[in-house]
Amino acid sequence: MSEELIDVLTSDGFPTGIRKTKSEVHRDGDWHRAAHVWIVTPDGRVLLQRRSTRKENYPGQWDVSAAGHLSAGESAVEAAIREMQEEIGLEIQPAALQHVLTTREQAVLKAGRYLDNEIYEVFIVRRAIDLASLRLDPAEVDEVRLMTVAELRSRIAGHDPSFVPHRDEYAALMKCLA
Repeated sequence: MSEELIDVLTSDGFPTGIRKTKSEVHRDGDWHRAAHVWIVTPDGRVLLQRRSTRKENYPGQWDVSAAGHLSAGESAVEAAIREMQEEIGLEIQPAALQHVLTTREQAVLKAGRYLDNEIYEVFIVRRAIDLASLRLDPAEVDEVRLMTVAELRSRIAGHDPSFVPHRDEYAALMKCLA
């Protein structure tokens, strides 16, 4: 299987017309786009995934319900729908996605061998979830859990190291769920 191609962006988020493999984008530190989806249940709990310990970045840490890079030519909505299906086996419709934030994050990982310059499109999906019905991709997700907003807020405020650091994204999520 060939490696996924990613559209390279300028630092302002505009397409450059260049496409690279995901590994090249992270090797070179190119700006690129990702989609993040937070699932919030009717009783106000948030679905979190613990990233696979085999993941290249932030292995074994708690993260957004589902997330991933936009493939070349793909929209954020298309990527969000695809990632939900691939990572946790959940089908959603575009109308279920509520866009809440566009944010940028930069990270230097693996002693400088992994440069992550991403522009995230962040969505919320409000729906009931049966954890037992989810189909987790073991290459992506080790486990999932539902967490109350109060516990999530507390863990984020305490800079819990078991969570992927998404400062601006967490702040926007907490504002939406207040």
